[in-house]
Amino acid sequence: MILAVIASLAVVLSNSAEPSSHAKVVEVSAPAPAAADLHPDRYEQFPAYDVQDEKSLLQLTNRDRERAGRTPLRLDPALTSAARAHAALMAKRGELSHQFSDEPPLQERTSTVSLHLDKVGENVALDSDIAQAHDGLMHSPHHRENLLRAEYNVVGLGVARIGGQIYVVEDFGHSLPTYAVGQTEDIIASTIEKARGQGATQLQRRQAGVLHTAACDMATKDHLNPHAVSSAVSPRYALTFTSMQPESLPSNIGQVLGDRSVRSYAVGACYAHTPTYPNGAYFVTVAFF
Repeated sequence: MILAVIASLAVVLSNSAEPSSHAKVVEVSAPAPAAADLHPDRYEQFPAYDVQDEKSLLQLTNRDRERAGRTPLRLDPALTSAARAHAALMAKRGELSHQFSDEPPLQERTSTVSLHLDKVGENVALDSDIAQAHDGLMHSPHHRENLLRAEYNVVGLGVARIGGQIYVVEDFGHSLPTYAVGQTEDIIASTIEKARGQGATQLQRRQAGVLHTAACDMATKDHLNPHAVSSAVSPRYALTFTSMQPESLPSNIGQVLGDRSVRSYAVGACYAHTPTYPNGAYFVTVAFF
């Protein structure tokens, strides 16, 4: 029986909508991976992924989530590809790690156009038996926290087997819905109108396609540019920000909404995966008149 070796990592991607700022990646509960002590050789390749072990691991995980009152995780093909690729790399090198020197960080490895993630986490383990590996993870506080975290709703699982050893990777994520362009802008507009508050003059929404163009240009450049809004429509206030969710507004928007001279507004939004936001973000422009 092999001594189990495990390590965990969680990454929370900023969900704040602060104007003229970019999301910050914050690493939490990321203990340094322990060095494995049973690696006499380095393998150029591993024989196979153990699909049955991956299925068993999903069943074991969702069983324990159900016992803890959590919703089951949905197995995602893109996250599974990311988990398998990392498991293969660990197997080839014969060691556990959340990121090798020539490998992208977790938030980039889990980036995929099919998912919009605002939280990602990872457990890695080395063992001889999948049930034993899962039991070891459940008895370690940081790994258990990842396995049972209520916010997570998707997972990718990779098990690379070499002889009697299995290298296990669990990539967790919180997947947010993505919306069509018009729907996104409608959600932002509705949020602005609700934030205006009762007793205030209702704002009239204007249509300005140029703001959508400006938002997509910012997304392409991965950079906020409020001057592009000002030059395009000459508003009283020009607001640009990034957000993981269109329902989120920047904290200082209250200053603008509190100006009773403001009578109307227009919204533009563009969703994109960028180097700053590999897991996807909304680039938003708002003009107040």
